[in-house]
Amino acid sequence: MNEKNNIVHDDEEFIRGMMQEARMKAPENLKYRIMHQIETENALKPQQTPVRLSERKVLKDFVGIFGLMYAVLAALIGGAYLLKGKEFALSSGFLWTVILVAFVFSFFWLMTRVDERLNDKRKGNHIPSK
Repeated sequence: MNEKNNIVHDDEEFIRGMMQEARMKAPENLKYRIMHQIETENALKPQQTPVRLSERKVLKDFVGIFGLMYAVLAALIGGAYLLKGKEFALSSGFLWTVILVAFVFSFFWLMTRVDERLNDKRKGNHIPSK
């Protein structure tokens, strides 16, 4: 029984010895070559230009501002119709009030556009004109 243990132990040592002899050692300049390969690949990749323009949400602002305007107009017209009747809702005085509300919201939307454009120019993110 002792002989079998020695044979197994000798086989393990033999295998370890063979593996260590067969092991390849890395060349001294391997690290330099790997880094050079990575730098070369990075240099050959197409460079992505950074996005300088701030993401504009013109449609989102438009829908938000004018959606609120239509909600205010609907409440104003509905309230006028329920409280004062059809004649008041169709009168010229009330029509001028509706036009004033639409003008105020349109002016507010215009100011948000102008403010965003001026901020983009100040930050250097403006689109050149054609």
